[in-house]
Amino acid sequence: MAKEKENEMNIKLENSKILKVLIETLSNIIDETVLKITPNELVIKAMDPSRICLLKIRMAKFDFDEFDCKGEISIGLNLDDLNKILKRSGKDDSIELSFKENSQKLKIQFAREKRKRTFSLSVLDLDIEEIPMDNLLTIDYETEWKMNLEILVEAIKDAEIYSELINIKVIENQGIIFSSIGQIGEMEYSLEVDDLIENNIYGESEGAFSTDFLKKIFKLSSIIETFTISAKTDNPLRIDFEFLEGGVLNYFLAPRIDSDVDVEELEELEEIEVE
Repeated sequence: MAKEKENEMNIKLENSKILKVLIETLSNIIDETVLKITPNELVIKAMDPSRICLLKIRMAKFDFDEFDCKGEISIGLNLDDLNKILKRSGKDDSIELSFKENSQKLKIQFAREKRKRTFSLSVLDLDIEEIPMDNLLTIDYETEWKMNLEILVEAIKDAEIYSELINIKVIENQGIIFSSIGQIGEMEYSLEVDDLIENNIYGESEGAFSTDFLKKIFKLSSIIETFTISAKTDNPLRIDFEFLEGGVLNYFLAPRIDSDVDVEELEELEEIEVE
């Protein structure tokens, strides 16, 4: 009887910066995650421990310089440990990830000209709950827009002076108002529709969101090609990122219902009625 072939994968990016920045950003939000690799793509789904944000990353086979995976592989990893290794990569390094199921170690290789450095990282047997992405991805948002990243970062920093929350109000034919209020005062940052790169704004929506979690996800700024924000009252804020060299990230941030109530757990958002 023929011996069953060991499942393995090998993927490579000539530019190590994409994966380096991505993992560094994720490690500031979540502790552990599972990389799921199929013959067609790499997928990461994750929810932060406080259940405020939820994300899905998808990089298709053609987003890599080399991609070889015959079956379906799940690799549980500590992101802080992986981040420490990836920080050792240089700006001119390529990065290659390889894995054999029987070894239970992820092999990470940096190469530059004829020099190669190889690291290994033990994988974890993680029992991670199913992430409720399907219903979130089908929510019909009434409003979406693209804007200058520097303006958004400026608004977040302004809001932080007063509160850990930034209120985002979107009004059809008018624009967007960012605001925050605290014991020492309040701030308001108004943008007209003409200040936006693109917009499809209908009706009116409003919500308050964590400035900390917005700052953390926008550490991806150096590898972002475009991003689109979608808003709908009483729903999570949705931000869709497209990376410079391929790949997308869907990011959902739960709204704060009011100042006296904790943010609802994101898995409860799975029950939101989809129109």
